[in-house]
Amino acid sequence: TRARALLLRSRAYRCAGRPRRALASSQQALRLARLAGERRAEVEALARLGGHWLDVDRPIEAETHLREALHLAQEIEDRRGQALASLFLGILLGEADQAEARPMLERAMRLARELGMTRLEALSLAVWARVERQAGNLAHALEATERAMAILERHGAELMDRGVIVGTHALLLSDAGRGKEARDLITALRRRLRRETERFTIELVRRRHRLASTRLLEAVLSPDGPVYPRIRLELGSS
Repeated sequence: TRARALLLRSRAYRCAGRPRRALASSQQALRLARLAGERRAEVEALARLGGHWLDVDRPIEAETHLREALHLAQEIEDRRGQALASLFLGILLGEADQAEARPMLERAMRLARELGMTRLEALSLAVWARVERQAGNLAHALEATERAMAILERHGAELMDRGVIVGTHALLLSDAGRGKEARDLITALRRRLRRETERFTIELVRRRHRLASTRLLEAVLSPDGPVYPRIRLELGSS
């Protein structure tokens, strides 16, 4: 139970722009999951930890943990864990322009759809669309983000994931010559991010969240990525 609570905390820290705290929480969750012998929790902790390593621009550590998560998930037949690890690994491979990215993301989409993991499916569709866009398949990419947006409208998403889905759709609309629609989406997204920032009562937290939101938009609206912002930091800083 503590391990899963720490994983939730790591996601909250990530949304609040605290990458080192997110990383530390997921590391502690992994230790507790292993201590308890909870292998499904271990899979999720490995996958989340891999994602957090990627957030702090440590792709080697990220790939190591994500491939371990995927291997363990397959070993224990944890399809939910496979979907999560495949998504994060697909993000990493896509940013490195590796051919393995597309089938990895397609597996994440398929598993998420079969398991009813609607939010993960929407995010996988958006990331897959970015890979398709890089390959020159704009029509397929735009169709994927339209599906992701439809899921988002019905089921919602964490704030950073919403930024990736909406921002990617806006990027593709712009590519397709639909600039006004793209600008309207971005304006609405900026407004939502500002509202979320203002909910924090502590000024330091508000500043960090504002900075994280700015970095997110810069990353997702850039044609060259990355999908999520990368923050180089010394592991003694937050």
